[in-house]
Amino acid sequence: MNARRDLTEAVRELASTMAVTDVDDPDMAQAAATVRALTKLLRERQLDDVPRTPYDEAVGAPHYGWHLDNPALPGLAMLFEDGRATASIPAGLGMVYAGPPGKLHGGVGALLLDVILSSLVQHHAVRAVTASLTVDYRVATPLDVPLRLTGEIVGRSGRKVETVGALWWGDVATVEARGLFVAVP
Repeated sequence: MNARRDLTEAVRELASTMAVTDVDDPDMAQAAATVRALTKLLRERQLDDVPRTPYDEAVGAPHYGWHLDNPALPGLAMLFEDGRATASIPAGLGMVYAGPPGKLHGGVGALLLDVILSSLVQHHAVRAVTASLTVDYRVATPLDVPLRLTGEIVGRSGRKVETVGALWWGDVATVEARGLFVAVP
């Protein structure tokens, strides 16, 4: 693991831990001061944008990591094969992504599906934006359990690319989506 990826994972772990900590105020204040000092250190040299695959290039063949270096987002290592995409989240998503008690926030499920579907479209060298994403919530997605994402291109017509995808907990599709992406010049 490279140093950037290691730092990203450490910050994700910090955010998840902070979301549920119950330490005393003096310890919170000490932690805040430490985090601010680290932030100052990291601000000494900054990029203009988050590292990512250029918008007009196909994403990795056959592997791609989405925002693996952005601690605010769950990193996804994707696999593309035969017009389909898959990604697994072996440890699941923690409290920082919570909605109802013990469950994933629905907006996070929608975000993850938009990500895998748009990455699948970009993997096929189509520079496109999401025109619509219809999301159906089938059953609440638990936190801290292994999850899996799937996506598939189901149609193309002119500049339009139609996709379907799902967020899975075991063999249960907890969230399903249909996405329409439109190629842009």
